[in-house]
Amino acid sequence: MLNDLQLNGILEDFDIAYWKIDLLTKEISWSEHFEALVGKPSEGVSHFDFFMNNILHRDYKYDFLVGFENLIAGSQNFNQEIKLKLNEKVRWFECRNLKSKENSTKETAVLLFVNIHQSKRDQYTIEENFFYYRETAEMTSTGGWYIDTLAPAIYWDDVTKKILDCPKDFHLVYDDRFRFYAKEHQGIALSMFEKCEKYGIPFKIELKMVTLYGREFWVRATGKPVYNDEQQITGIRGVFQDIDDNKSNEINLQNSLDIIAAQNSRLFNFAHVVSHNLRSHSSNLSLVVQLVTESKQANEKLDLIDNIVSISENLDNAISQLNSMVTHQTLLTKERRTVVFADALDVVIASVSSLVNRESANIISDFKNLKEIKYIPEYLESILLNLITNAIRYKQPGRKPVIFIQSYLVNDQPYLEVSDNGMGIDLDQYGDKMFGMYKTFHRNPDAKGIGLFITRNQVETMGGSISVTSTVNIGTTFKIKF
Repeated sequence: MLNDLQLNGILEDFDIAYWKIDLLTKEISWSEHFEALVGKPSEGVSHFDFFMNNILHRDYKYDFLVGFENLIAGSQNFNQEIKLKLNEKVRWFECRNLKSKENSTKETAVLLFVNIHQSKRDQYTIEENFFYYRETAEMTSTGGWYIDTLAPAIYWDDVTKKILDCPKDFHLVYDDRFRFYAKEHQGIALSMFEKCEKYGIPFKIELKMVTLYGREFWVRATGKPVYNDEQQITGIRGVFQDIDDNKSNEINLQNSLDIIAAQNSRLFNFAHVVSHNLRSHSSNLSLVVQLVTESKQANEKLDLIDNIVSISENLDNAISQLNSMVTHQTLLTKERRTVVFADALDVVIASVSSLVNRESANIISDFKNLKEIKYIPEYLESILLNLITNAIRYKQPGRKPVIFIQSYLVNDQPYLEVSDNGMGIDLDQYGDKMFGMYKTFHRNPDAKGIGLFITRNQVETMGGSISVTSTVNIGTTFKIKF
């Protein structure tokens, strides 16, 4: 059996106190260290009662009492974590019996009290931090990941798997990792990971990813290299944050700003027409009327009346063009519906068949890669009409006009191209004026400078864009991104 000297020798270098219990008499004696921790009981009060009533936290009294009674009855299994009140402070201890061969007579039991307060606090801190990390990650849709570049292997936490619609037991094969990035962003993802792995360049980028079931969404990807003791890169650690809602709102806001800017530009052009063209016509008309009034010769008045007719025709034409622009704007109230490109082209060709036949124009179409689109039918027909008639009117002298029209998809983005072999346009000289109101680039008497303005107006109002490439005497291509 261990004596006090032996126990003190064993425990003197550790923050461990103990009880020694006589199993026959049930008497309890405390080590000096334990008494220093809790103090002495009052005279007439047993060590056990003092401990139970003054030292042991009330939440642990029942379990401790049951375990202690089992120990007295001969049980060798006593191990509990308890709280003790020491000088107005509560501290954690691990309480367990000391098992030894010398204790095999079962006359004495030794109960150790090991101070585990710091380790318990550390455990709680870790658990608390992990709780906040997990809750923050859930609330912000931010998942962690790690790439072992030596293995190689990829590890995702549960939030990352949730963001990508993967089950918790999902295991990603390293060679299959880029399937979770949108096609147009796979090259970007490959580049950023290679730079981080080879050169230690961290990254923070917004790009599109794809869930396990094919849904595309925006994430903010952040990654940093992981180094070993030899300062060699052994991995990449980072997070994915789902920002799809914010990114969609940002894109929609930018589109709205672009539309507003385009509308402002159109309003400016419209105001220019009203303030200059109409005013010019009305001023000319007023001047001629004044001259008619002042003229005394009948033949002079007849000549001036001819001027009035000419001015009124020009004024009527200007008002008609303004009305045309306003009419196109009112089409926005109509809903989009499925429009077949071939059908829209047939309508246009039928409406300008006399022009096509007169100029022997050859119109070739290829809609096999994109046969239809959700659009306002009148807009698509108007766009085709303007581009086709322009191609015929501005044909290269001595050359039969050929117009090639095709539709296609690039990364699920629909496009329409209209190409011709006409006179072409000097984009260095006229490029910034291409789609302005009343801008003409050839001396064609039929040119009004309103067609391309209306075409861009229609395309941009529907959220798309139009661009042009051209070579003088070779031809022109208009590309519409819907």
